[in-house]
Amino acid sequence: MSTCRLGHSVSPGMESCPECGADVMVRCTQGHASRAGERFCETCGEFLPAETGQAVTVAAAVPALEYSTGSFADFIATTGDYYAGRVVPAPPGPEPWPGPELVPGPELGPEPEQVPEPEPAPEPKLLREPEPGPPPVVPPPRPASAEPNAAASAAPVAGTGTARPAQPFDLRLPAPPSPPPTWRSSAKPRDKPGPDGDVHHDAAPRMPGAVRVAEPTPAPRRPRRSRVIAVITAVAAFGAGGTAGALALHRHYAAGITALPARPAPTARTGQASPAASGTSAASPGTAASTSAQPASSPGWSSPFPVPPVHGSAVVTAISCPTPTACYAADSAGTILSSTPPGGWRKVATDAAGGLVAISCATISSCVAVDHSGNALVLASGTWSRPAIVDTGTGAFTALSCPTTTFCMATDSSGAAYAETPTGWQRSGVGTGGAKLTGVSCANTAFCMAVDNRGGVYIYRGTSWTRASAIDAGHRFIAVSCATQSFCVAVDQAGNAAVFTGGYWAVAPLGTTALAVSCPARGFCVATNGTGGVVAYQAGQWSRVSIVDGAAVIGSLSCASTTFCVAIDQRGQVVYYRPE
Repeated sequence: MSTCRLGHSVSPGMESCPECGADVMVRCTQGHASRAGERFCETCGEFLPAETGQAVTVAAAVPALEYSTGSFADFIATTGDYYAGRVVPAPPGPEPWPGPELVPGPELGPEPEQVPEPEPAPEPKLLREPEPGPPPVVPPPRPASAEPNAAASAAPVAGTGTARPAQPFDLRLPAPPSPPPTWRSSAKPRDKPGPDGDVHHDAAPRMPGAVRVAEPTPAPRRPRRSRVIAVITAVAAFGAGGTAGALALHRHYAAGITALPARPAPTARTGQASPAASGTSAASPGTAASTSAQPASSPGWSSPFPVPPVHGSAVVTAISCPTPTACYAADSAGTILSSTPPGGWRKVATDAAGGLVAISCATISSCVAVDHSGNALVLASGTWSRPAIVDTGTGAFTALSCPTTTFCMATDSSGAAYAETPTGWQRSGVGTGGAKLTGVSCANTAFCMAVDNRGGVYIYRGTSWTRASAIDAGHRFIAVSCATQSFCVAVDQAGNAAVFTGGYWAVAPLGTTALAVSCPARGFCVATNGTGGVVAYQAGQWSRVSIVDGAAVIGSLSCASTTFCVAIDQRGQVVYYRPE
């Protein structure tokens, strides 16, 4: 039974005194009101005083054991008395609600003396080591204090008629005793922050009688820097090996020479040589035979290897290399091939009419190719055009030369010539007298030289052609090449070479029957024959024959400079010439 401030009895659960109407609701420190007789706040569950206005008594906090600093051995060696004397104050809470102004009532009795909190239980003893030894000394447990009797504290005070203020209940639950732990030193490295963020220093000696657990020994780790260095070294070695292999392959296919062997003095001829189908000169009755070609070494020339895009019965009919890094070729099937020496070949265009007979490139991005049907294909801006008719006459194209990107000259078998200019293709008569033009070469837009099948030579001076000059009468010129307008070389089917120097011609035996000739510079030429051999013109004379391609017929040749030539035989194999 509770009472109001005037001493009237109030039944539990009432909110006001039934006699005087005074408020008998009990309020917690947060201001929540609860009905009379309640021991806990109906709103927040806080323990309530016995009467209105009495402050809430909060139990002393259990001493907190701090493990963030010091060693575990220091903690074990410390007795319970040290912690018994430490009082940890309860955290400050919010200020209690002052509540409404109350009417003063009778003075309350003296506040009962608070019962001290029980001493903390002693630490559990440690396990013994399995080895025999004196028994460990375990401190005796301190007896626990008797729990306060809440009912007695709430009994009325004799002679006053009022209830004694109740003490707060001890709501702690007894915890079952835990098994004695085994002493274990922290395996965390010294002076390193642990999971709680602090640094532990477990440097104290092991306590007697404690079981020592072996600390794991971390396996030695290989330094990361040495592993990175090893990987970089391996990559560098692999790259060096690949580079060395590429250089070896490059030298294998594009080797060079240091000197060209000199040609022996030719034997004088009396009479004319008849054509030989085998590609070598044969003397007619009463004619002295020319010096025969002897196989020689082939320094500077690579071994032959196939051109993959050439298939079946197709034969490479022409090749043009404007620079040592770019070459184009045309075959009898109408395929145009491209290569970056000494790399492979690939197909870049196709003439549906087929039968390409010549190709000439002024630069790596400007080329013209012609076929036997009179069509021309042009490479401009990286794209090949479709075949366009150029030669509408009765002849077929036989040769082509393009000294610049805006000028080309083509000849046909009827004795006509066609010049490509910025305004288109223009036909001009050469005046061969029925002879067939077999080759043409232009040093610039104002100088071209053409040869025919009767040993005649024709010169273009920018506007028209000269009349025929019988330079090698009775023989059929096969090809001609001009490095400048003052240096040209033409070869015939009888094994002769006609050299034009400074306006004068000199015809001399070549030592073999050449099928193609290329002169990249004044005073230097290379020629190929039908038996896998090559000869070179240098210092005013021809070298001996060097066998570079077995017994193959080498009918296509182009030299971009004095140090780079490419030749393709009729079997579709290519050889390169490049000096060191």
